[in-house]
Amino acid sequence: MRRKLALAVGLATFCAALTAFLLLAVEAETGMQRVLVAARNIPAGETLQANTTDLRPGGALVHMGASALADTFPESDFRSVQGAVALVDIPAGSVLLRSDLVAGDGSADRQVTLTVASMPSDLVAGDRVDLLAVASETGGAAAEDLCGAAALPSCVMPLAQSVVIVAANASAHQLTLAVPPSEVAPWLLLDATQSIWAVPATGPACPGAEQPISNPATALHAIEYPSLGSSCRDPGSPG
Repeated sequence: MRRKLALAVGLATFCAALTAFLLLAVEAETGMQRVLVAARNIPAGETLQANTTDLRPGGALVHMGASALADTFPESDFRSVQGAVALVDIPAGSVLLRSDLVAGDGSADRQVTLTVASMPSDLVAGDRVDLLAVASETGGAAAEDLCGAAALPSCVMPLAQSVVIVAANASAHQLTLAVPPSEVAPWLLLDATQSIWAVPATGPACPGAEQPISNPATALHAIEYPSLGSSCRDPGSPG
């Protein structure tokens, strides 16, 4: 009798262990993961802190596809949200999404929306772009204002490198940037008077690498000798 009872207990223990193992395996295969969750209502524009006031301890166990999980923060990655600014209202208990936050404390910045002539259609908040002013032959005065009286009727002038996008509206060709208060007026003037183009910036900013281009000969030379003028090219790379 005792032997049968022992066998029954052993079998029950084995089944419980097997069930737990299978559940863990299923959880791993189906993409379940503990992710960061807001511990309180976080209004748009507010800066998050990596503490239990803003982040719920233990996170939340979610089941999402790989692409959706990529937009979340793993529970162990709480320090990555330190200083991030909420782009939208985030209710308490909501999973924190990377697309709802922008890096940087933003406390002293102002948001400026620019209407650009050209931008990638797939830009989202948090992406980086280089911004350039482009004056064409049809606007000789604009080119002269942009690059000086000696310039030909066309000119491209670098404005800013590796700028973080706060919000993007591809259908309206609008980008929102966070800039210091001292830059609000200059950006608004450029937006009103110049044709601004945005190009993706996947590499580091390289001050001095981009120079104004005002004629085709200069453009061809810059393409043929791209290392010239670059102040942050790796000194060890071949010349």
